[in-house]
Amino acid sequence: MDTPNPPLVSIAALQKRYGQGAVVLDGINLDVNKEEFVSLIGPSGCGKSTLLKLIASLSPVTSGTLTVDGMSPKNAREEMAFIFQEATLLPWRTVTRNIELPLEVSKVAAAKRSEICARMRHLVGLDHVPEHYPRQLSGGMKMRVSIARALSVSPKILLLDEPFGALDEMTRDRLNEELLAIRAQQKFTAFFVTHSVAEAVFLSSRIIVLAPNPGRIAHDFTVPFPYPRTAETRESPEFQRCVAEVSRILRSVSPAHP
Repeated sequence: MDTPNPPLVSIAALQKRYGQGAVVLDGINLDVNKEEFVSLIGPSGCGKSTLLKLIASLSPVTSGTLTVDGMSPKNAREEMAFIFQEATLLPWRTVTRNIELPLEVSKVAAAKRSEICARMRHLVGLDHVPEHYPRQLSGGMKMRVSIARALSVSPKILLLDEPFGALDEMTRDRLNEELLAIRAQQKFTAFFVTHSVAEAVFLSSRIIVLAPNPGRIAHDFTVPFPYPRTAETRESPEFQRCVAEVSRILRSVSPAHP
């Protein structure tokens, strides 16, 4: 009998609090396998971004365990890349030089940097603006640079904290489709924070619904339709049913407003 592969990310009895403040996350148990696309949704303040930061080793766990590829998050840091809501590009660097930044930090040779950068630039559709500066780019183009920069280090895990939240709906939908096309080639595992149920359903293989006060997993929802997904996917009755079901779950864990 084949031994099943261990989870790529394993979280058990995790608790997080900042200093002596209230508990932000409590009793988090979650196993995520290689190449899953997991979205985290829930009311504001339920700890979605905090959980992402714990996985990325940007903040320490208070208690419980969290392993990434069998290691502590700190020791697995080189296997991960983080994309924030803002593109966080360096304004004095061109598209090309922004994409190359993590490779420079890792002291990758110039010729190899150039080769990887060209490949990433092509992957995200920015071959026509290699020497543009961030001020010359639209919001969607800036986010493409951010994605290319993150993928330049070939991460096993991509952590995305509402990367498309500030974009208009048309640009957001297009970048969702492009992200899945890139993932089909790069084969990374994704953790994606969003407030959009439709975005979560479109992108994900699983959706983790967090409830607040303290943050905890209320529901682990498996998205029932296969990849690849296209613009037509959003128009299907099955997609609409999924959005309605996850929306209902989200409403059930959201604090009531007077």
